[in-house]
Amino acid sequence: MRRAASFLAAMAAAGLVVGACGDDESPAKDGTTAGADAGTDAGGDAGVDAGDDAGTDAGDDAGPKQNAFTNAANWSAFDASNIGGLMTRGYFGGVFDGRYVHYVPCRTADFHGVALRYDTKAEFKTAASWESFDAGSTDGLSTIGYAGGVFDGKFVYFVPFTDGKVPHARVLRVDTTQPFTSAASWRAYDAGNTGGMDTTRYDGAAFDGRYVYFAPFGYEPVAHGKVLRYDTKAEFKSPASWSAYDAASTDALQTKGYYGALFDGRYVYFVSFHDGSAFHGRMLRYDTKADFQSAASWSAYDAQKTDGMSTVGYKGAAFDGRYVYYAPFRDNTDRHGRILRYDTKGDFRTAASWTAQDAGATDGLDTKGYVGAEFDGRYVYFVPYSGDENIFHGRALRYDTQGDFHAAQSWTGYDAGSTDGLDTKGYKFSAFDGRFVYYVPYNNGAKFHGIALRFDTKGAP
Repeated sequence: MRRAASFLAAMAAAGLVVGACGDDESPAKDGTTAGADAGTDAGGDAGVDAGDDAGTDAGDDAGPKQNAFTNAANWSAFDASNIGGLMTRGYFGGVFDGRYVHYVPCRTADFHGVALRYDTKAEFKTAASWESFDAGSTDGLSTIGYAGGVFDGKFVYFVPFTDGKVPHARVLRVDTTQPFTSAASWRAYDAGNTGGMDTTRYDGAAFDGRYVYFAPFGYEPVAHGKVLRYDTKAEFKSPASWSAYDAASTDALQTKGYYGALFDGRYVYFVSFHDGSAFHGRMLRYDTKADFQSAASWSAYDAQKTDGMSTVGYKGAAFDGRYVYYAPFRDNTDRHGRILRYDTKGDFRTAASWTAQDAGATDGLDTKGYVGAEFDGRYVYFVPYSGDENIFHGRALRYDTQGDFHAAQSWTGYDAGSTDGLDTKGYKFSAFDGRFVYYVPYNNGAKFHGIALRFDTKGAP
């Protein structure tokens, strides 16, 4: 339990939440998938790797496993689609602040700013445990369309993506020590011209104990590498508190287009996604002990052919104290389930520090197409989103970090797509409160939804 406790402390300090609102899988306005939606997007030694069977498919010959993860009694769902008289649907990213889980507002038919919050000390399936607030016009700005969030110990920051017309950088934050539904608790700042650059369109962020780093997004036809940073010890609305660095050509690689960020105690990692032309695997890292504006503080590695597989197109990541796990979404053909892992005790630019495992057919399920990952002290959870043909799914995936990364027995799949009789599919990122993993509702194929899903990590087998 010491490992779990230390992880939770690190998570609270680092605010590990990632996300992006709208991407190549954005559904059309009626809730059905629209394919490449360019209009939206241009707008211990846990998990020691035996290594001998790298690249084998975890579980294509294994039957369903009986454990806590596959016990339906440990899964629960609540339709939070209409809380406080507001339409509370279409969220992208979750943040735990020590008591409440915050759901990051993204979109329904239109992009919105309706924030949603759940009190973890109250009954999950009771509407009174939930609160909503329409923060869409904070400080006279159009504060809608967010892509992930992060917590700094007092404030939750919402990562700006697009308002549906243009990409934006209107950062929104809420003071968690003040009433959630009071306008006075909310502030916004437009960081869209930081350092004289076009600093718009971000997805996901990381907190290092002082600074919040915003991950630069990319998808057809535009991607960028301008990392935005805010000093939490300075005035939120002062331009002097904000800085930006264009990391787009780090180590002579095209380092643009990322989907989430993660802090490991020293380095901030940016998750490779799409460079504007193709899905890529060029990982980017910043050393927080070095000068933010110096090229020497940044490093990059092209991990796109790890273990002979196509390891590109990731959405979010998780850290277990030693390894960084990248959540697989798709390559340049279709969805995939190739988990990429980096050993933080190795050299970032050395192939030997990287390994991959194709978990795309775990326990006889089609376990591909994930958005986000979560670590609970032992297991890494991958958040189900959509499979081939843009079909949303609820096939949750879990890895036991005490097992061999390349062994089928270390991986478990479970179809949570009909939990409590609800259509529990299509989630984007998650939050962990020390016991429950919360999956953030986005779209289930029928519509943008607000069906909150959670798993009890302390449940019985």
